[in-house]
Amino acid sequence: MQIFVIGAHGQVGQHVVATLLENDYKVVAGYRDPQTQARPETAEYRPVAFDLTASVATLAQAMAGSDAVINASGSQGKALLAVDLDGAVKAMLAAQRAGISRFIQLSTLNAEVREKWPASLNDYYIAKYYADEWLKHHTTLDYVIVQPTTLTNSQATGQITLEPKGTSTIARQDVATVLVEAIESDQHRNTIKIASGNLPIAQAL
Repeated sequence: MQIFVIGAHGQVGQHVVATLLENDYKVVAGYRDPQTQARPETAEYRPVAFDLTASVATLAQAMAGSDAVINASGSQGKALLAVDLDGAVKAMLAAQRAGISRFIQLSTLNAEVREKWPASLNDYYIAKYYADEWLKHHTTLDYVIVQPTTLTNSQATGQITLEPKGTSTIARQDVATVLVEAIESDQHRNTIKIASGNLPIAQAL
């Protein structure tokens, strides 16, 4: 199975690429600048130029031939409208145009609950909310939206909790593992809320 990764150079995206390869998937990895950001090409891994500000047709051409998409992209607050919101929507439209039905979307915990948006990240949550809403209500994609709590670079545990309450964190590697496990899971058109916990990821999904 070939997976297209959007945001392959990001902190979560790099873990996603490595985890996919460790689990014997073929990977096509999208980078804004593959010459400086990508690892060397192999039979199982192919880096391609991919810019979410490009046209839907251009994005679909890059995705063509893949069986599923993982969208782990993010602008780190630099282009919330163009990348985190409109770029995500264009990625969904491109997947549909390329004939890809499975779409795994990295979001953020409680993006759909305005009352829980941190004031300091209000615009970020707006972008995530509307991107998720578009995926749910304006596409026919077989999606899984993964909503992690606060991300850290701590060591992965391989275990999570679902529907976390209160203050919590999760390692980026564990988020990447969830994104990869979601591809062939029994989750369909569903949102998963996650934090670090005691439930093995494979069992949770």
